[in-house]
Amino acid sequence: MIGLAFNRTWQQLLHPKFRSVFFTAVLTATATLAALIYVLKIYWPTDLSYGYSWLEWLDEAGFWATVAVGSYVLFPAVVTMVMGFLTDKIALAVEEEYYPHRIGMRKVPAIEVVLGSVKLMLLMIIVNLIALIPYILLLVTAGTGTFLLFVAVNGFLLGREYFEMVAIRHMDARDVARMRKRNSGRIFTVGAIIAGLFAIPFLNILAPIIGTAVMTHVFQHLSGDRVRGGEGV
Repeated sequence: MIGLAFNRTWQQLLHPKFRSVFFTAVLTATATLAALIYVLKIYWPTDLSYGYSWLEWLDEAGFWATVAVGSYVLFPAVVTMVMGFLTDKIALAVEEEYYPHRIGMRKVPAIEVVLGSVKLMLLMIIVNLIALIPYILLLVTAGTGTFLLFVAVNGFLLGREYFEMVAIRHMDARDVARMRKRNSGRIFTVGAIIAGLFAIPFLNILAPIIGTAVMTHVFQHLSGDRVRGGEGV
């Protein structure tokens, strides 16, 4: 089911009906990353002195090392918050193509989107800052341990958030929570894959739109299971 969801997402990325949403999402993610780098540049200390001119390169190296760490710690959280406002468009494009008889019609209040996105952003930033020291220590594993820990930590948070963003278009929060708990394993798996995409340069720009589209397929599959099992959606 998850494999099919990713396959359909890749096929649809440049589909004519999906193209405008795709480019809007990519531009939004790119602008978010550029804004994060700009903010870091503004607040980066410029009066550092190393005493030797040949050590001045450490300032530039330190900045870009901070950018790299910041892109892992901050970018997934911030861009997911920003992309919350495009979730409906992305999910709708997927549903119109593959699930025309099961399109989410529930209107989600803007304040609900904002509060949910901000809550996730703060939680992800706090959790990743706590995990920052283990991330660094695990670099001795050639980065493998750091990558796996990053995927595990963020997979849970991202899986939960992307599922809720998609599902809330179809049902109220209580039903969303019940459905998420019943299918926590599959939702975590998708979240872990999304987190993995966020950890890969260039693919991290596509991660938000791919994550939303894939989770839409996953939700539709799971909601179809509920209908066949005799539960209403």
